[in-house]
Amino acid sequence: MVRVSVKRQDGAVAAVRVEGHTGSAPKGEDIICAGVSALVQTFYFSVRRLLQVDAEADIRDGYFSFSVPSGLPPEKQEKVAFLAESMLIGLDEINRSYPGFLQVYDDGR
Repeated sequence: MVRVSVKRQDGAVAAVRVEGHTGSAPKGEDIICAGVSALVQTFYFSVRRLLQVDAEADIRDGYFSFSVPSGLPPEKQEKVAFLAESMLIGLDEINRSYPGFLQVYDDGR
């Protein structure tokens, strides 16, 4: 089971933590894990590269953790929030397509 924890501050995503493996297929063939990984890493790298936000993440096998830096200008905060919500839509769709392998805990929903 992959567990995604989303923490919000003032309605916007402030931190994301992803833990676990789905076990739906052998390592390297698990499309659910690959999809989740692609979404969360695309969010993180988009924040860094497209928005040029100096942020760090902890990315390991079966683990991802990222916190949105505080003190961002409002226009960057809005763009980070947009990217985060896009990632969450993708995670919701994976969960709908492959129920029972992914749990998303969002303290703002």
